[in-house]
Amino acid sequence: MALGITATYFKEEGSKLSLDVAVEEMKRRGHLSNNAILSFGINSAPIWLKLEVENLGGDNITRHLRFETSWLDQIDLYFLVSNELKRHVAAGDQQPYKQRENDDRFVAVPYEYTSGITDVYIRIESEDPLIIPLYLYSNDELVDAKVSDGYIYGLIYGFLLALLAYNALLAFSLKSRRYLFYAQYLCFFLLMNASYTGHAYKWFWPEAPIWQQWSNPILMLLYVISGLLFAMRFLGSRIHLPKLHKVITTYCSVLTLIAAGCVLLGSNVVLLYTAFIAIIPFSALMIVSGAVALLSGMKAARYFLAATIFATLGAAYTSFTVSGVLVYSDLGFHAVEIGMLIEAVLFALALSHQFKISQEDKMRAEKLADIDQLTGLYNRRGFDKILSPLFSTAQRNERKLSLLLLDIDHFKMINDQYGHLAGDKVITHLSTLLLEEARTGDVVARWGGEEFILLLPETDSSEALSLAERLVRRAADLTILFEQQEITCTVSIGVASLMIDDKSFLQLLDKADHALYSAKESGRNRVCV
Repeated sequence: MALGITATYFKEEGSKLSLDVAVEEMKRRGHLSNNAILSFGINSAPIWLKLEVENLGGDNITRHLRFETSWLDQIDLYFLVSNELKRHVAAGDQQPYKQRENDDRFVAVPYEYTSGITDVYIRIESEDPLIIPLYLYSNDELVDAKVSDGYIYGLIYGFLLALLAYNALLAFSLKSRRYLFYAQYLCFFLLMNASYTGHAYKWFWPEAPIWQQWSNPILMLLYVISGLLFAMRFLGSRIHLPKLHKVITTYCSVLTLIAAGCVLLGSNVVLLYTAFIAIIPFSALMIVSGAVALLSGMKAARYFLAATIFATLGAAYTSFTVSGVLVYSDLGFHAVEIGMLIEAVLFALALSHQFKISQEDKMRAEKLADIDQLTGLYNRRGFDKILSPLFSTAQRNERKLSLLLLDIDHFKMINDQYGHLAGDKVITHLSTLLLEEARTGDVVARWGGEEFILLLPETDSSEALSLAERLVRRAADLTILFEQQEITCTVSIGVASLMIDDKSFLQLLDKADHALYSAKESGRNRVCV
């Protein structure tokens, strides 16, 4: 249990008090805490605490006073027995990490308590939120607490680091800024979390106490800005939400300018207030962005909105807890991590959904690029894609392959007499006829204008000729109604079949083209081979 409920405390006023004066002040105006976790907000006056630790046994015992807040700047501990000072320890984030008596992300001070009562006076000073979760552990209990921390944060950091690496790889392999901005957002969350939990001081900058004083607010602001940048990229706000895009851009610019000004002026307190206040509009902008995008019809926005609600509410809850607005609780302290884990899963779903949609759109666009819009047949581009494997297989394995080149006779006269819409109707009716007569495996394409091409795998010259003659007869029997007028048409077809000496498709096409020319020259409405 946290020791705050057993502590007596008072706020220091004016200049720093000596121990003797503090002892007298504690007698005069010290009062018991009503909370297990003491919380005094940002830039509080220094706090003096008094604990009475009683050793009921006859032997000396070692216990560790652990301050489970990682950003306390100065901590002075005075151990008194019968009003005699036995030990003084100076600790806190203003000292390099290597000076700590325990290799611990929190300040943990060991002391050997003699039989009887030991009075512990503690002075704590910090510009950061002054939260004091104070615990007394035996050696084994301290080890258990560290192991428990290790498992919890191992799972959290392991999951988020894997997600970060995955999105970074996707960003570079797909050349997608959306994944890059999300990876950046995850990176700054991890750094921010590692900073305020004390892991970063232990692992990343143990010899940089000055940076430790600035890291929390700076990384909080970078987390906020990177989150908004990801939101803009994910939702395409520049195009789809231009007004909101302008608001978010302006907000990020203002935060950047304020942060730069605070660093230049050395105003850590103003930067702290800015960072904690920035969480409120950040939460609102993330949720509003998702809601507006969802209302505008973006399907992936439902994942984004759900993710941001969990993450921003978690961040806001932790921010209010840490800043002293809400009563301290373990849930409040870890809410941002819980929210971020849920958000990470939902954002992964959102990104995969967007990727699926973009791939489907890409495939649809590629398919449309291969299809003639008027007839629904393949165009030249689509025909060329299918042609290559079919022709190569037939040529390599000496399989049968034939080609029909078909042209509508006197098509210009149809356009001139009835109009281009009538001409389009003739083309679409003829396309339907070709599809009806084609077999499974045959490839039918609009070659251009009023010209069509049919590639016939496993078809010899006589079979191709039979199909061509049937097409000529059926085309001549077509009667097309257009604006109460009946339109008829005929077609000419050139047939060519693959021979051993044909080295390329162009040679086969050239033969079919010559045959088509012969059909037209000899009177049209006929087939030539």
